[in-house]
Amino acid sequence: MIENTFLEERYQLAMARIREIPGELSDGQVLKDNWAVYFLKLSGWIIKADDFRIWMKMHDWKERTLEEWEDFYKDIYEPVMGGYDRGFADPDGCVRCFGKEYGQLLSFLASEVYRSFCDMMMGNSEAVLILWEVFTEIYTMFVYDAQEQSLPKAEDIRSVIYWYVSDYSEEMTSWRMHEQFDPDFSPIKSIIMSEDLTDLRYLYRFGEYVSDTELKTAEYLNGMSQEKIDRIADTFVEGYLRGFEVNRISLVDKHYVTIRGSLGFERVFRSAVEKFRSHGLEPVFFPASTTILNRRQIRIGYQGKGANPQFEFDHCKDKALFYDRPLASRHLAALRKAYEECRPWVCANAGPACFETFGEEPFAPVMKENACHMSSKQQKLESEFSNLQAVLAEEFRKSSEISFTIIAFPTPDIGEDFEAIFEEIIKVNTLDNAEYQSIQQKIIDVLDKGRYVYIRGKAPNKTVIKVHLHPLTDPEKQTLFENCCADVNIPVGEVFTSPKLSGTEGLLHATSVYLNGIHFKDLMLRFADGKIISYSCGNSEDEEHNKRLIKDYLMVGRDTLPMGEFAIGTNTTAYAAAEKYHMIDRLPILIVEKTGPHFAIGDTCYSRAEEHPIYNPNGKEMIARENEISARRGEEGFNAYFNCHTDITIPYDEIGEIVVVDPDENMTSIIRDGRFVLEGTESLNIPLNKD
Repeated sequence: MIENTFLEERYQLAMARIREIPGELSDGQVLKDNWAVYFLKLSGWIIKADDFRIWMKMHDWKERTLEEWEDFYKDIYEPVMGGYDRGFADPDGCVRCFGKEYGQLLSFLASEVYRSFCDMMMGNSEAVLILWEVFTEIYTMFVYDAQEQSLPKAEDIRSVIYWYVSDYSEEMTSWRMHEQFDPDFSPIKSIIMSEDLTDLRYLYRFGEYVSDTELKTAEYLNGMSQEKIDRIADTFVEGYLRGFEVNRISLVDKHYVTIRGSLGFERVFRSAVEKFRSHGLEPVFFPASTTILNRRQIRIGYQGKGANPQFEFDHCKDKALFYDRPLASRHLAALRKAYEECRPWVCANAGPACFETFGEEPFAPVMKENACHMSSKQQKLESEFSNLQAVLAEEFRKSSEISFTIIAFPTPDIGEDFEAIFEEIIKVNTLDNAEYQSIQQKIIDVLDKGRYVYIRGKAPNKTVIKVHLHPLTDPEKQTLFENCCADVNIPVGEVFTSPKLSGTEGLLHATSVYLNGIHFKDLMLRFADGKIISYSCGNSEDEEHNKRLIKDYLMVGRDTLPMGEFAIGTNTTAYAAAEKYHMIDRLPILIVEKTGPHFAIGDTCYSRAEEHPIYNPNGKEMIARENEISARRGEEGFNAYFNCHTDITIPYDEIGEIVVVDPDENMTSIIRDGRFVLEGTESLNIPLNKD
């Protein structure tokens, strides 16, 4: 796996040292107690992973049976699964063993080690080598100081970790950029296109943990006709291409499309690859990132459901251990260099096509006392970096020149009705665009006459909010709401706008909502002049924990965010399916946002592309593409964007009324008691009225 001779020599030296560790620690003379157990466990895991690497070099992967692959993966992922609460990757457990000063640092190191298996399988041997060298350096520090009957200073360990990230930021960033844009860099596409997908052992080639979810999904799709597979792929690809047509974006100079997908759906992706190629677009697949410098709160890339969401949650803020301005600056410089290296691919990339999955039980995280959290200074620095990173990305690939699409399908986690639900979602994802377009235009015609929209919840929902709209200067040629069909967001079914912040006020209440990978209970956001002024939720009895959960994981560390979008979802077929199968809490926001009004906090839908004209099918220009904050981009570009956009939906059965109020205070109802009452929209109630 390591082709460079110099890197191979370094790798062998590091592994030779690591293989000595179990023998050195076996008699309890070098290190004692939990210190010895820590390095024994991690060195043992590394040796196991390296033994597998050697086996892979000497054997065909098919020499292992499916059962043998399954047993090996369960063993390699055990430290972050069943053994997590008893292991060193758990920050609370590690702090109990070593105290907070050492525990957080050693827990971080353990988490990096256990994540490295994916890098090994994806061929990123340099990242693995660097990590092994850091591990041996820290171990050597402990051994050396143990001879003096002392421990290394925690700050010295922190320094090793800091320089590990800083010194190799260029390599980590370059690798990630190539993964994301070079069409032949990652082995994922080759596996999808060349392996026998009826032999489920292929799933273990990706390095991601393979659960029953991925195995059962692949098995189910293997029993599906090619015609149905192609129909799913057609919906996915055609939605992507339609996004360019609707937004009048040219594909002439675009040659690549990035596909983000989920393990188990390889038959669909194989079909999609061929369809994209027929339109002159070569797909790019990349794995979810493992290294701390490139990780995000939500994993992005080609991936499975993950071994343990609590593990990912506990470590998603580990940068707090060492994040400072010099490191952020170095990372930004590394990003610029990586963009330059990949310029031909980046400039010719048309944007992402995202194939999401849903069905797993909503994740309500435990707020670990000793998990890392960024200081206010670090949060501010991260916000600055995010803005600078977005500006840099815009320099190489303008938002107004790319598009995207998102579609979602269930996995067997959804329950015993999986197959029936899968068929229902195919129906939802292929509803008649023309029919919805016509109905939605009737809603827009009324909204365009409004000064504001009043939304009131129905018990137990406590929402009472007023959303102000921008004025129209030329109603014959302009509109305030985009008529959204099945293109960039599949399925069909919403009209949306960027609200006027001034005058937008009230309480938004979501009784149960799944946002950014976290299940929020009784989420309350209060707005004044379009910005959040207070917030709470009912996830924990500890109010401070709840506030930290919202601020850190929903508001990206900021004290406030504006309302970037207001929309009315019209996909009552999706809502009826959710009610029928009792799965509303399992649906992704992509579908949920079409099943009632929704409000997005953060940037508008047109962030960084406000000057690109958008037209509805009737030819009217959608002019509400910004708000008072994004309008500052000319003078205060740095403060005009938040680099987040999170949709929060109220389901139909929790809606008391949605009323449009015009400048003369005339009121027109669109929804009352969870049903559409506007003339011309009555057919939307048919799925809701079925017994």
